[in-house]
Amino acid sequence: MSKTVLISLLASFTLFSCLKAPEFPVEPHLEFVSVSSSFLKSGYEDTITFSFTDGDGDIGIKISKDTTLCECCRLTSDDSTVLRNSNFNIFLIDNRDGCVQSFASANVSSNGKFPGIEGEIEVIRAVDTKKCLAPPQIGCPKDTAIFYVMMRDQAGHFSNFIQTTPIVVDGE
Repeated sequence: MSKTVLISLLASFTLFSCLKAPEFPVEPHLEFVSVSSSFLKSGYEDTITFSFTDGDGDIGIKISKDTTLCECCRLTSDDSTVLRNSNFNIFLIDNRDGCVQSFASANVSSNGKFPGIEGEIEVIRAVDTKKCLAPPQIGCPKDTAIFYVMMRDQAGHFSNFIQTTPIVVDGE
């Protein structure tokens, strides 16, 4: 009986030692998962969830003395300053006006034998109807937003862009 157990253990160890490392690129790769609601009122919070993979396992931010905050900077083709701020690594770009909201994730690294990591991140943000693009005389009862999401890892690699499903924001 003990011989059978020993053979089973050796077979198990051999099988697990042959596992291959996940092959993820060193740049983070994002996939859209969900939004908490497709209809929101001003003053509430919504959650945007996306999954990620990263081949070198360095998601998060490096602690920096630079405390410059940029709550709403326009992302233009000739100025990407907001994307270089080392205090943030997740960026939500509002399709209505190009405003970038910056967030910092926790530092996530591989705890295993291989550096590649994967997981999900939830970004919780306050809903703001001040961004209504309707003319002022009409008011802003409802507006629809789509957010583009991008991430930067600690090595400075940028992920792909993903986009959320449309989110209707009720301004009343």
